[in-house]
Amino acid sequence: MFNAMKTATTREFYHTPALVRSLRAGQSLIVTDNGAPSFVVTKAGQRPRKTAADIERENRQQFPDDRPKVNTLEIIRKLRQ
Repeated sequence: MFNAMKTATTREFYHTPALVRSLRAGQSLIVTDNGAPSFVVTKAGQRPRKTAADIERENRQQFPDDRPKVNTLEIIRKLRQ
């Protein structure tokens, strides 16, 4: 796994910001200090978007029993009176 990652020294990392910009989404760069790995930088990709159907499916998995529908606008109107 570490063979596929790019490596750079600490000096190269700080003096060449294009190293991080050249990474693809999800690709990592190992920054070494005196030959030993110091830290890993991973370029973030776009966050996955959830559709209403995805959210509904997740809710059904977490709460399989049907729950009564609550009309929150009606409750707020009653509280205002």
